[in-house]
Amino acid sequence: MVFARVCAVVGLIGVVVVAVGSFGAWATISSASVSGVDGGRDGWITLAFAVLTAVFLAGVFTPVTLARVLRWFPLPLSVLILLVALINIVDIASTNDQFTDQFSDDTFTLSVGWGLWLVLAGSVAIAVPGLLMMFASMPLPARQAPPVPGPYAPGGMAPPGWPPHPQGYPPQPHYPGRYPPQAPQPPQPPTGQYSPQPQQPPAPPAWPSTGPAYPGSIESDDRSPG
Repeated sequence: MVFARVCAVVGLIGVVVVAVGSFGAWATISSASVSGVDGGRDGWITLAFAVLTAVFLAGVFTPVTLARVLRWFPLPLSVLILLVALINIVDIASTNDQFTDQFSDDTFTLSVGWGLWLVLAGSVAIAVPGLLMMFASMPLPARQAPPVPGPYAPGGMAPPGWPPHPQGYPPQPHYPGRYPPQAPQPPQPPTGQYSPQPQQPPAPPAWPSTGPAYPGSIESDDRSPG
């Protein structure tokens, strides 16, 4: 992250150079000069690109989530500034050849002004750190921890960082109309196929109907002497 911000500072210096060069002389004819913003020339284009580039370079100093996105834009904008500068340099050079063909005594000499060279140098000063920023390491944005579930918080979820109760969890609140208290149910007798049957008292023992009578019986002995 520090390396990316150092590159952004270097790129901002290049933006200042481009802005100064946009207002400087882009072409000189003998002792006269033409500024890059005279008559709606391309100096306004390079100046607009420079301001936009400065915004994206300053975005590197924002939080990591935004800086990881804004660092990709300075390099394409610097390439556009470089193309505008090169097109104007080629145009001025071709126009100078026409003046040389028309005026053999070199009365009118058209040359590239110092402002256009500044724009070209400033675009390079933005492109190099802009390229390095794309590959600079940046920390990943911190992820927010999910909310901790809390059965005693409204809605069933506790807010992040909800401190636990020093004496334990607080009692669960009662919501009238939603969870009415249930009355205890009396015990129900068991039902089904195997329900217990009432126990019957044991039946008295049956006296024998044959054989010798028990002692104390009133029955006589039927046996006769032989």
